[in-house]
Amino acid sequence: MNIRQTQNQPEQAGFSYIEVMIALIILMIGILGLTSALSANLIRSYETEKKIVAKQSALSTIESIISARDIKRPGAVDGWDTVGNVGANPVGGVPAGIFLTDFCPIREDLGWDGVAGTADDACSGTGACNAGQTSNTSPVIEGIQRKIVITDIEDPDRPSPPNAISRRRIDVTIRYNVNQITRDEVVSTIVTNY
Repeated sequence: MNIRQTQNQPEQAGFSYIEVMIALIILMIGILGLTSALSANLIRSYETEKKIVAKQSALSTIESIISARDIKRPGAVDGWDTVGNVGANPVGGVPAGIFLTDFCPIREDLGWDGVAGTADDACSGTGACNAGQTSNTSPVIEGIQRKIVITDIEDPDRPSPPNAISRRRIDVTIRYNVNQITRDEVVSTIVTNY
């Protein structure tokens, strides 16, 4: 009777160790895929935030440069003649451009002249910018640099006397880092003297 009882007992149902291991491997592959997708999405959102800040900073700089065209502040900004890079825009044989040419840090305050990208708000280092009537001791915005390039545009259909340029192209490049990768955001426009 003992032999018959063992033969008539139903087989026990369940998972073997191999089936459990295969299921765990498939589950781990799915979790790893989900984790990498979430981390890529997080990096992309961080990059988008930095890009928006860079774009807004470039647009703000262009707005400041355009307003410099209309400002008359003795010793700092003298209207259209000063809308150019340092060493450019000769007026009476003396360069009148006030905007720095290389990548420079950006400070929270625009300095005493109120114009972005000039010597009183774009000096290198962490100390004060001592250009102008007062020192600019505002903090430097970390991880962002600005470069301003202003180019004269001559109109071949409109002859004009020397040094009578009426249009200039402004290119503002904001450099920032995302995950140790350097990115540049460039905004360009054309400004006129009227």
